[in-house]
Amino acid sequence: MYRLAAKRSENALQKLCYSVEYWKSKNISLSLPIKVKLYESLVISTLLYGAELWLLPVTQMEKKLEAAHHKFQRRLLGIAWKDKVRSEAIRRKTGLRKLELIIKESRLRWLGHVLRMEDSRIPRQATQWELRGYTRKSGRPRKNWMDIIRRDLKDMHITWDEAEELATDSAEWCQRVAQCTHLDAG
Repeated sequence: MYRLAAKRSENALQKLCYSVEYWKSKNISLSLPIKVKLYESLVISTLLYGAELWLLPVTQMEKKLEAAHHKFQRRLLGIAWKDKVRSEAIRRKTGLRKLELIIKESRLRWLGHVLRMEDSRIPRQATQWELRGYTRKSGRPRKNWMDIIRRDLKDMHITWDEAEELATDSAEWCQRVAQCTHLDAG
């Protein structure tokens, strides 16, 4: 999983560096909102491809991705780490959220799609799978996708049954997910 994070951040960094060098070589002066839109579409999409299925509680991988995200934002603004500008100030200038919240929103949006699927679909069935006859090793159990989802739903103050009911209306579900992730941001 850590190799995946390193590879994704490397690919995203290459795209950002190429873009920044291209802008400089062509003497293109882009406004900050345009740079941010390009950053979101080129870099964040590369960095977070498939993130809705990642198991990301606060781990070393998440910290590395967040560090890369801040590094990219600093580069967009032309701020060196030596300038000692706080990450919150940089996020305010760019208007971007923490990757943790972007991933959480993506995960919850995917949950909404899964909950609207027919019961015969495998992703929908996977939300109810339980291994029979399986005995786990001693110690704390590993977190799985459903554990992370339950934590996200708890943060939204809704139960699993309420989530299933809310998800039937995709507009309502998207609104609740956006409220949850934007409330967490500020």
